[in-house]
Amino acid sequence: MNMPLVSVIVPTYNGAKRITKTLQSIIDQDYENLEIIFVNDGSTDNTLSAAEDVLKKSGRIFKIISHEKNRGVSAARNTGLKIASGKYVCFCDGDDLVAKNYASSLCREAEDKSADLVFCERRYDNEVIGKSEYEHIDSKKITFSKSNEYLKAWAENRIYFWSVWNFIFYKKLLIENNIRFTEGCSLGEDTEFVMKALCVTSKISFTSDTFYIYIHHSEHQSTNFTSVEQHLQAFRHMMLSKFRIGRFIIRHTDSKKVKNYVLNFYIPDTIIKNITVSIKDKNRGRYNRAVMTLKHKKIREILLSTSKFILKKPELFFKALMVLYFPNLYYTIRRKNENSKSSTTR
Repeated sequence: MNMPLVSVIVPTYNGAKRITKTLQSIIDQDYENLEIIFVNDGSTDNTLSAAEDVLKKSGRIFKIISHEKNRGVSAARNTGLKIASGKYVCFCDGDDLVAKNYASSLCREAEDKSADLVFCERRYDNEVIGKSEYEHIDSKKITFSKSNEYLKAWAENRIYFWSVWNFIFYKKLLIENNIRFTEGCSLGEDTEFVMKALCVTSKISFTSDTFYIYIHHSEHQSTNFTSVEQHLQAFRHMMLSKFRIGRFIIRHTDSKKVKNYVLNFYIPDTIIKNITVSIKDKNRGRYNRAVMTLKHKKIREILLSTSKFILKKPELFFKALMVLYFPNLYYTIRRKNENSKSSTTR
């Protein structure tokens, strides 16, 4: 097999305790033509020195680049993508692990199938409770290779893409179509990146083998959303990400079914959820301002178009009617629901 260069991009922030093990799993790949790109995202511990120690001894091609300040995983991945030399790129987080044949298997599948994207199964190792779980994508449902077929499966909730770790991407596809991670986005950025790449690719392949191991550990607890405001901000980021996904799909797909789903379900559902977040944070002023935007004729048409999905998702249509015609009542009902949820969790 021809051995094109594969670049593995590893963004890391304050990961000194785990980065050596992660990088070693990449160094130990059975694939020769490998480039490791380590992006130190403004770490304040000894992450950089730990990475330098293991990479300099590795005998592998590697590049190290540092951000002066922490800019977030999206910016770090974009930096890595910018300097990657490989025909293909993969993304590995600085506290996860990859199987020995991670790069070779994904690259072989891409070359053999002439695929722009290849993805595989993932395993989740939860160190907190000492349990491992495999993500099982029903391979019988994935007998297709075209972009629109994947988009249709996504529209029908048969498949969902929420991470980039278990993918290999043809770098030229990303560069020519300006596919990048949205910097500053703290939730939904992986899904947005994959969905955009999916829209512009010509061929995709899936392997049911497991090559990526996501590690959930105790240090993750400190990165969880520790306040209501952090949670709400992340929720807003996810909603904005969904808007961007919707717009991108509409511009790039020729599937009427997918466009119908995006226009008449996905986007209106996102609008309603984005409005509802103001209720969650008890901000009546923000809610009232959000409701005012619904007076725009196009937005009203989008919300009312949910009637096309009334048999599958009747609750969305009735929420749209409530928000449009009875916004005060909708606020009161949702506020009571939020209060009851908080009281039961105390």
